Amino acid sequence: MNPIRKFVKSQPWIKATYLACKEEFEYLFTMGPKDKAFVRFKRAGGEKIRFNYVIKDEDVVFDLGGYQGDWTAQLPNLNCNIYIFEPVKAFSEHCSERFKDRPNIHCYPFGLDAVTHNADISHEADGSSQYHSKGDTEVAEFVSIEDFCKGHDIDKVKLIKLNIEGGEYDILEELIKTGNIKMFDNIQVQFHDIPEINAEERMHKIWEELEKTHNLTWAYRPYIHENWELKK
Repeated sequence: MNPIRKFVKSQPWIKATYLACKEEFEYLFTMGPKDKAFVRFKRAGGEKIRFNYVIKDEDVVFDLGGYQGDWTAQLPNLNCNIYIFEPVKAFSEHCSERFKDRPNIHCYPFGLDAVTHNADISHEADGSSQYHSKGDTEVAEFVSIEDFCKGHDIDKVKLIKLNIEGGEYDILEELIKTGNIKMFDNIQVQFHDIPEINAEERMHKIWEELEKTHNLTWAYRPYIHENWELKK
């Protein structure tokens, strides 16, 4: 082995320093805005940030875009009332099996939206969306979020997570329009860059409206994750 390579291999800090410098160079000079936001997110703690809430047993949590239940499984309190919404059949069935021994965790084989409807949804793992048409699809059911809350006598939600590949725009716009946005103490949302639905302009308008009812507690923009907390 080359003596220099042998020395470098024996000193792990050299490789770590090189990779850190490389990432910093790319961050400063070559990365786009979304990639930079993701780097800031990682440096601030990454996924841990998304679970820094005080949740009591009596609280209600909504997980929109439940996928296989990974986000729910990391919540700081799994004894609260959790509602998981996942419109892709295979993923919903996985959630139901995963949490079958927890009667307080309710798994639904449909998504929530501004209005009740059916739509084709793509099969793209945790990126499955009714706004994509890549590869295989299936017909999925979506239920009005306000009708669901009324039907289940829910008038206060401690935390709602929206990672639904474009569906966040219609839901938040509807809740803001009706005033029911105040039902949600914390809104954790990942906005998605979908030009076909005029995402960027709508995102900025939603921000303006949310500022009237909620405080932005943290954000990694654009298009990573952010959290809004209801004003006291």
